[in-house]
Amino acid sequence: MKKLVVTASFCLLSSTAMAASQISQLNVSGDVAIFTLEAPKTHTVPGCVTAENQNKWAVSLSSLQGQALYSLLVTAVSKDKLVSVLSAQRCESVADVEQVQGLTLSSNKLNTNSASDTWIYKGDKVTKIGKVVTIEGNTFTYVPVDGTLKVHNYTPSIAPSLSSFTFLDAECKGDPYQSNYGYPFLTFIESEGAYFTFADSSIKGNRMADHGHKAVYRLGGEGQCYLEDRYLAYQETRAVKLIKTEHPLCGKTPCWIK
Repeated sequence: MKKLVVTASFCLLSSTAMAASQISQLNVSGDVAIFTLEAPKTHTVPGCVTAENQNKWAVSLSSLQGQALYSLLVTAVSKDKLVSVLSAQRCESVADVEQVQGLTLSSNKLNTNSASDTWIYKGDKVTKIGKVVTIEGNTFTYVPVDGTLKVHNYTPSIAPSLSSFTFLDAECKGDPYQSNYGYPFLTFIESEGAYFTFADSSIKGNRMADHGHKAVYRLGGEGQCYLEDRYLAYQETRAVKLIKTEHPLCGKTPCWIK
């Protein structure tokens, strides 16, 4: 069995090593990575560890040693490796989480592709992007299959229709417009079967205000198109045209989680 080991010192006999297990959760906050193994700890944890952090481990990302350990953690997640942890027997990076001194990766012959694994795929439902390690609300944190040394986040943005968007035609069938407050817009509109994003507002005609005294219409929730009688096009200085695009990660349609 091939193993890859990174340790913080040669004094291994004074530390506690855990039996190999898969990583069940991996998070990064600031310059600290915190992870949990599927198997609970069996050794006596340091007194600094609180009850809620009993099975958590901390790795500092502010040192070369810590970055090397984090690289191993990412590899373990993406390649379904088993992880053995060598404890430093103290809390350091986080006041109440046990510090990692070293890691050992080993092959997982019994479970190289568990049916319980969650993966993220491109919109084609075939191309695998990465393995999901945590799900918080609507955000999926994943490790790419290409072996990158950091985790990534994917938060799907999907809307059922162009309801509430504004238009310059009385049937709300032309180009949709949306107010731009300086934040990116990338949303999949189900009724249109496509992603939309802001057009280049520096190009004349892409801002609603470029269209002078034209009337503005808004698409209602029931599909009705009504006149927005509070202002004319030139008065709507924030509205920018939306154009169809592709998601840089998922493609033409949203990613699949399965």
